[in-house]
Order: sequence, then structure tokens, then C-alpha cells
Amino acid sequence: MAFGADYFRDVRRFGVGIGINPSDFHPGYLADPVDFLEITAPSVRHRGSVPYRLQLASGTGGGFERRGIRELAGSAPILVHSTNINPVYADAPAEADLRPLRELLVLADAPWVTEDLGVWLMSERHVYPHFMPLPLTRDTLAVATENIRFVQDVLGVPFNAEFPPMTYVVGDMNAFEFFARLCDATGCGMCVDVGHVLSYQLARGASASADFHRIPWDNVTEIHFAGGAIDLVREGFEYHDEHGDLEVVSICLDLIDEIVGTAPNLRAIALEVFGARLPGRALDRLRAARERPAVASWLAGTAADAAVPDPSGGRERVRALSVAMFDLLHTDQPVSGSRIGGVAEVFAVGEQRRWDRDRQARLKALGRSLVAFYPVTAGWIQRLREWTTEQMYGRLIAAVDGTAPPGAETVADGLRRLVPDGGDTRLLYELLDGETWMNQCASGLAVPHKRRIGIDLDAAAAALADPAARLESFAAPDELIYLGAGGFVRRGPTAVPPVQAAEPAACGTARCCTGD
Repeated sequence: MAFGADYFRDVRRFGVGIGINPSDFHPGYLADPVDFLEITAPSVRHRGSVPYRLQLASGTGGGFERRGIRELAGSAPILVHSTNINPVYADAPAEADLRPLRELLVLADAPWVTEDLGVWLMSERHVYPHFMPLPLTRDTLAVATENIRFVQDVLGVPFNAEFPPMTYVVGDMNAFEFFARLCDATGCGMCVDVGHVLSYQLARGASASADFHRIPWDNVTEIHFAGGAIDLVREGFEYHDEHGDLEVVSICLDLIDEIVGTAPNLRAIALEVFGARLPGRALDRLRAARERPAVASWLAGTAADAAVPDPSGGRERVRALSVAMFDLLHTDQPVSGSRIGGVAEVFAVGEQRRWDRDRQARLKALGRSLVAFYPVTAGWIQRLREWTTEQMYGRLIAAVDGTAPPGAETVADGLRRLVPDGGDTRLLYELLDGETWMNQCASGLAVPHKRRIGIDLDAAAAALADPAARLESFAAPDELIYLGAGGFVRRGPTAVPPVQAAEPAACGTARCCTGD
């Protein structure tokens, strides 16, 4: 059955979604900003029983439910991730083993099936689900080519070969050349997992995007990314593909930008959250990925940075830069900060980026600590000002008295300076008054344990997640009661949650995608 670039060109754009095992499902993943779910199908080959601890814990608690492709079909667009095909191994998959997968593909109306190219299953040894890297040899290429042709004939959709994690390299072929030849011979697709690519590049001592010209870009259909970490060992750097709730390594996001601008038939970008137990954090990461200029342009169907500079203006800038470079380098005066004015935009660009990453991290850390005193008030000021989170943090830091330790009183003063001019600001000050009293109670100050305000604080807090909500709709008399130990209630059935740390001591992680 013929597939290839022409087939992928006609597949609709799925957008940016979440990749899960069935035990990772959370109802929050069915709302914005999730465009689709990529769900791991169960394996029917060489699969033993599940330990009782996993059976007890899997998919329970914290709102998580065990829901697979059959349960979620029709609830959201679904892509299918397999661990059952194993095309790089000597034993070809049996048609009977592929039938359940074919049924799921039909049920999900999925345009392809994705699987990491690795040794998942062996007739001689038990491997699953901790698959081994594929040997990058011509023999492996020949076996995989024949097996994938057979698999595509049986399933009726293309196999989507995912670049696997490689903390070491087996074989003498370049991995990107291996994938290019495989796609050319079979018409299969390619899923570029940026963390997996990073692991391969580090293992062979190359830069993150080295040899990208060898990737079969017309066949690249998907990008995967996930939380992970880089470790430094005696032999060099290693990337650990942990998934779960860990942060995404920054270079992986840069690789996404590069791929989005290069792969003409890219149709889906998935954040894999195997083992994650903080759905809010996952959704925040997904939103951040969507807001990257390259990804936002891809979602809108436009090219990022497509504008060509005006030649006349460009000539003058090139002339001025060239003269400034000459004057800086052809003198008896050493290069210093006071002399780089004419080349400041191009001087030590990599170092400028390093400083800017630190700036962003520090802005987020300090900004979050300040906003934590008044999360509802700050959220509505940001909404009404139409500021990004970074803009809100920057303006609040500048407005707070920096000569005193940060606290509820100094932050309140800063927020008052940020209240928009004009319009009815009464409700913003009601929010500020209510949260000021809550901070005073939590600090143990001698204040009354009851407080009346003119706004429904709970509703205003919940509405920050609704872009269409308007603050004036929550104007209503409300009484707050302090219970002690950081706990509050309203005069009514709804509790006001205490201010607390949003992050637990430990993150959920899972190295593998499985059908569990």
C-alpha cells in the first residue's frame, strides 16, 4: 500500500495535544488548550500480569481515571501510539497480533500509528516495556523495511516511525540516514521526539541539531516532547527521558521551533505526560508551547519570520555595523563594555541569550512569590491590563518597594500602583481588601476573624480560567470567616482554599509508554 509525502500532505492538522497511557488520563485533558490526545494502545504480545501495587494505584486518585482509546473515542481527536509492532526485530509481527490494533485505528479514525523504533519484544528474552535501542545497521534497515511494508498492508494506514531514545549508539549508520532510507523505501512517516534526538546527539558528542539536513523532512508528521533531565557523567552528557511532571529541557523547545519551520507535512505536536500527576502543570506547559512564535505561526498556517527586511534600511545597518566592527578591532584600546555600543546587537549573542534565560527564570521565580500573596487580585489586574504573565511579573516587581523584604503590605502597595486608570475599579479594591485581610489572618495579626467584602471571591478566582468572564458579574455581598491554620470559609457552602505551595515535594515520572 503506497503512502509517503503525498499522503501526509492531505492529512488534516491535529494541532498541539497530550500523549498519555490509559492510566494517565485526567478530565482536564479534554479542555483547552488540548487539541487532541495520543493514547498508547495495549500490547497483546509477550505481556505478563500487572503487579498488584500498580493495579491499585493506576489511574486512581487526584481525579485520574483509567481510560483508553475505546473509552475516549468520540470525546476528542485521537492519535494512536503502539508498543506492539516491533518492526526492527527479526520476528515479523503476526497478522493476528495486529488485528486488535487495526480495530483501534478504525475506531479512532487515526491517520497513522506511531511507535518508537526499538527492540520492544524478543522471542528469546523478555524486554517489554523497557525497549532497547535499535542497532543502526544495514541488516536492521532491511528487516525493518520488510516488516513495515507488511504492517502497513495489514493495518491500512502508514507506520509512523518515532526516533527512539539512545543513551549510546549501536551500529555504524547515521540514525537520520537510517530513517531517511526507511521512509523512502516504505513511505512510512517519521515522528521526531526532540528529547530522544537530544539523547542521540549527546551520546555521539554532536550539537543538538547536527546532521538535521539528513532527516526526511517531507515524511515528518509529528513532534513529541516531554519532561526530562541532562546528567553529566565521566563519559560526557546524558539525556534522561523521564516524562511525567519534570520540566522540559530548554534546548528541546528550541528544536521544536526548528522542526516546525522545516517540516512541510507536520501535523501534530504532543507533550507526553506518562506518569504525570500534576495536570495543571502539564496544561501550563502546553499553553507555553502553543505561545512560542514558531508554533503559533504553524497553528495559524502562516510562516514565522517571513518578512524580508527593507533593503535600503538593511544597507545602512550593514554599513554602520561594518564600520563599528572595524573601529572596535583596529585600535590599541582593549575591547570593553564601554566600547561595544556600535556592535551591541551582535556582540556575544550566545552570552546574551544565556543572560536572558537567567532573566526569565528569575522574573518567574520572584514574580510568582509576589503574586502568591494576592493571586486573585493580581490575576484580574493582569486580565484587565491585557498583560502577559511575564509583563505582569515585571511591572509588579518594579512597583514593589525593593528596599524592604517582600510581604503582603509591600505587594499590596505595588498592586495599587498597577490598578488601571479610569473605569469602575471598586471591585478590584474589594478583592485587594479581602486578600489583604486573609494575609493578615494567616500572619497571625490581631484582626477580626470575619470580614465582609463586596465581591464573590471564590467565583472571581474560578473565573480567571474563563476568558469571557467579566469582573462586574461577581459583585455581591460576601462574608469570609477565618478558621485558623490558614483555612477560610465563606458564609455559604463553598470553601475558600488557603494560600499554599502549588507544587508537591515529588513529581510523577514514567520512562515508558505502555498500554497500562
